[in-house]
Amino acid sequence: MKKVLCLIWVGALSFLIISCSEKKQETPTLFQKLKTSHTGISFKNLLKNTPDLNILNYLYYYNGAGVAAADFNNDGFTDIYFTANEGVDHLYLNKGNLQFTEISQKAGIINSNGWTTGVTHVDINNDGLLDIYICKVGNYKHLKGANLLYVNQGNDNDGIPIFTEEAAKYGLDFSGFSTQAAFFDYDLDGDLDLFLLNHSAYPNRTYGKGAKRNQVDAYSGDRLYRNEHGKFVDVSSETKIFQGEIGYGLGIGVSDINNDGFPDIYVGNDFFENDYLYINQKDGTFEEIISKNDRKLGHTTHFSMGNDLADINNDGLTDIVSLDMLPENLETYKTSGLEYPYPTYQNYLRNGYAPQYMQNTLHLNLGNNNFSEIAHLAGVSATEWSWGALLADYDNDGLKDLFVSNGIKGATNDMDFINFIANDNIQQRIEKGMTKEDMTFIDEMPKKKVPNYFFKNQGDLTFKNMSGVWSDQQASYSNGSIYADLDNDGDLDIVVNNVDQEAFVLENRSVSSSDNHFLKIDFEGPENNLFGIGAKVIAYGHNSPISAENFVSRGYLSAVPPELHLGVGKDSVLDSVKVIWPGGKLQTLKKVRTNQKLTFNISKANGNFYKNSEKLTPSILNNTPDFLGFYHKDSPTLEFNRSPLVPFANTNEGPSVSVADTNADGLDDIFISGAKGQASALFVQQPDGSFKSQQTNLFKEDAINEDVSQVFFDADGDGDQDLIIVSAGNEFKTGKTLQPRFYRNQNGQLKKEDEQFAGLSLNASKISAVDFDNDGDKDVVITADQIPHEFGIPPLQYIFKNDGSGSFTDVSETFGKAFQKIGNVKDFVWKDLNGNGFQDLIVVGHWMRITLFYNDGKSLQLQDNSTLKNTNGWWNTIVADDFDNDGDIDFIAGNWGLNSKFKASKSEPITLYSADFDQNGLTDPIVTHFHQSKETPFASKDELAKQLPYLNKEFLSYKDFAQASISDLFSKEKLTKSNQKKVYELQSLFYENDGVGNFNIKQLPTIAQASTIHDIAVDDFDNDGFKDLLIVGNSTEISTQLGRMDASHGIILRNNQKGSFEWLSNQRFNIEGPARSIAKIKVKNNQFYVIGMNNDVPIFLSKKSSK
Repeated sequence: MKKVLCLIWVGALSFLIISCSEKKQETPTLFQKLKTSHTGISFKNLLKNTPDLNILNYLYYYNGAGVAAADFNNDGFTDIYFTANEGVDHLYLNKGNLQFTEISQKAGIINSNGWTTGVTHVDINNDGLLDIYICKVGNYKHLKGANLLYVNQGNDNDGIPIFTEEAAKYGLDFSGFSTQAAFFDYDLDGDLDLFLLNHSAYPNRTYGKGAKRNQVDAYSGDRLYRNEHGKFVDVSSETKIFQGEIGYGLGIGVSDINNDGFPDIYVGNDFFENDYLYINQKDGTFEEIISKNDRKLGHTTHFSMGNDLADINNDGLTDIVSLDMLPENLETYKTSGLEYPYPTYQNYLRNGYAPQYMQNTLHLNLGNNNFSEIAHLAGVSATEWSWGALLADYDNDGLKDLFVSNGIKGATNDMDFINFIANDNIQQRIEKGMTKEDMTFIDEMPKKKVPNYFFKNQGDLTFKNMSGVWSDQQASYSNGSIYADLDNDGDLDIVVNNVDQEAFVLENRSVSSSDNHFLKIDFEGPENNLFGIGAKVIAYGHNSPISAENFVSRGYLSAVPPELHLGVGKDSVLDSVKVIWPGGKLQTLKKVRTNQKLTFNISKANGNFYKNSEKLTPSILNNTPDFLGFYHKDSPTLEFNRSPLVPFANTNEGPSVSVADTNADGLDDIFISGAKGQASALFVQQPDGSFKSQQTNLFKEDAINEDVSQVFFDADGDGDQDLIIVSAGNEFKTGKTLQPRFYRNQNGQLKKEDEQFAGLSLNASKISAVDFDNDGDKDVVITADQIPHEFGIPPLQYIFKNDGSGSFTDVSETFGKAFQKIGNVKDFVWKDLNGNGFQDLIVVGHWMRITLFYNDGKSLQLQDNSTLKNTNGWWNTIVADDFDNDGDIDFIAGNWGLNSKFKASKSEPITLYSADFDQNGLTDPIVTHFHQSKETPFASKDELAKQLPYLNKEFLSYKDFAQASISDLFSKEKLTKSNQKKVYELQSLFYENDGVGNFNIKQLPTIAQASTIHDIAVDDFDNDGFKDLLIVGNSTEISTQLGRMDASHGIILRNNQKGSFEWLSNQRFNIEGPARSIAKIKVKNNQFYVIGMNNDVPIFLSKKSSK
């Protein structure tokens, strides 16, 4: 290390000159791009548009090519094979010291005709030599040819491997639109089978209904080939693999998703066809679960490119990264084709497609084939036009990081180009066959040459963007990529195949710049799978177990070596390393030194890991069958038809579930609110634990109402439970459909009294009963979240005093004047916060801060609590209790979350500007947010222009629109004069009471920010004396420019007894879909939770006994 002189201050009187070392960088540059003069790798994937073949007549012309890494001559060094789309493939032999020699012609490989895409490797004949399988496009326009299999014949005298093309011999000479191949043993019969990923070449406007995936297309449909004694036989139909023409397959990944020992498959499809997640049924067939139930994964990538499958959080479950083309650059985003407007988008969903959005996705595996999509939360959602994803531990800290290759020579989704090329005359010329003159059309297409991305895994489900830190940023059109330890120094290097540019060889120097450790693993498998494809390794050290699987086709069009590399952090010795072979045989080594390569041989393995695996820890909650037979039926929202500029609808807010003993028989009954056109329902529990619907005709009278909240309480002091119901839906503006309804209980029968609350109509959010004046009877509070059809405009809130007989008087002006106009209230809770014996009020809602009102028995006093000053959020729910057992009341508030493109802070808020911007007499709601420190409307140009037509006149092109500031779009004067509302906080948070009226913010576990939270149940789930949380949520009526908030499957947060909460991730209950409410009920002395689900049946969860 270079020495320098440093001056160090000693006291106030003197300096001491000493010799010291330069400070070590905290984040050293991990990767250095090596020069061609050193590596000898000069490969370029050159593309030359011609009238016969170009981006305008072959939609995947700019998709790039692949790279495969493996030791083809068995000398201990990893070699590299590059495919060229329309040029000559290159095979480089690794000579050591990151120096390579090009040997393709000497090796007998000459692939220079037609169109080449992906490449992988396999030992096809089980001779211990790796062979090369290459995907081609054939039977398209002038393109001919078939997929190639170069079989390794062994080395010549100079150590050069010699190959012979033998695809036809093995039945692998498919001729169609192939993308990539993956070899693996899907049926566990001991040999390797093949999944062949193909892509459609038809214009994407012709995909029609999703049912077309069940048809078979000879060229575009995917294929699964079973290895039958060395001959590959097409078994696609019998294994239930989709083979339709709407499959635009670009990404393929293989992994044992559900840890049952059988490999599963993830396929990424471009355009509107679903991605496919094939779960191996262990009987020779697969079940594709996204088309069967799109709630298992929630939304996926829309324009799916490459993907990778690996365990990002070391919980033993495989997670899925799939890439798309969401730009991080704001100008690129605004000029790109975005999602269809919400009403149009719903038509595609009705046509049999699952929800998809233009963003990268990170599906966190929760077990039981359920996933939370958390890419926005994780910080990896936007990486420009992306191709290859590689999950691997690049800094050897024990966590898998992410590399993304990206860039495209011509952005076909640029809206200005689309408008240009859509000209009828141009289209006719293209369809007739292009000429040299027509080639100028391509020049109108913008190029997107951008740097690749690196993300460091931070160990908390989030990643830090290290692009430009871990490597120098160089713009490129990068496609296929691999990781491999090319110099055998213990860290993973990266090789990237670029369009019109020399390939990148990135040397990883983490071994020399950190004290983290690694472990490399080779496999000696059975006779028909010598390289151990499908083997899983689990390393046990001081932290969570680290696992990886030996599947080689990864990223995009590419393949990594058939070995595993594990970063293990600071561990110099691991407790044990376990290898599970395909079929379940197990081998374990104890006290394993790191920083070495181990070779596992199946001859030393025995037993069956899957038969002898440890039993699962009992789940605190478990799904049970539905008791009621009630299906909530909410109509499709019309809010985006009325106002395309709102970020989300306020229509699908039910159902609310309440539990009460309505007939005084000692049994809990259930009331569940109905949607518009659907009657609410009362289910009375029978002695045998069953439920019967009662008084159906009574509730049918008001079926037109969309009921969203209700409260049972003894309003008249006669000892039974009366009922008040409130309605909303943001469809009706006024009238009886929005009037609260009072039902008096008379001997177990409810009777409606129309005179109660007569003349009152509001878009209600909640009703609650509380004795706020301590006079012995329950009074009523009714809140509202907006004025109907007026997004963000605050309504009035109401407080009614009970005279003791069930007659209510509006005392809002006298008792709650400040509360009346507090904002867009979503929820509230009553608790005595200051110990004066009166119930105080905590209120949350949209566009408003968390607000406290102290109650002195005479009125509610608004508190200016400094610790809650900048808490303006999109709060949906709040619960209050003594969570730290210190004797005072804390609270937890459920918010929008952090899993969307929206971020908010005091300095960079989300802002609602309400004004008549186009002077047509109507209020326009303009919602903005900050992106890379620039304020911008979230709505697209098309959506804005639909409501504000002047924008199309003032900003003729999308580029002009993209470059305009917010004041250019709406005028600074109008923005200043508009009615403004702000959001500063999107996180759901724990507010801990310090005992003197202040509330300290405590972060909840990251997973709690994965979706909107709509309700929270408080209970001591683990019986340790501290209260835990059950959290539910999700929202789907959201602008398509934002996607969906659908990542929650229900979360238990356990109180750690130290003033915070931790995620119980090993639970097996499932609350998928939009959950709205939670109620606790006892049935035959057993505890259950009832979850009210929007547009679905309620979910019942049984609680594990405390015995």
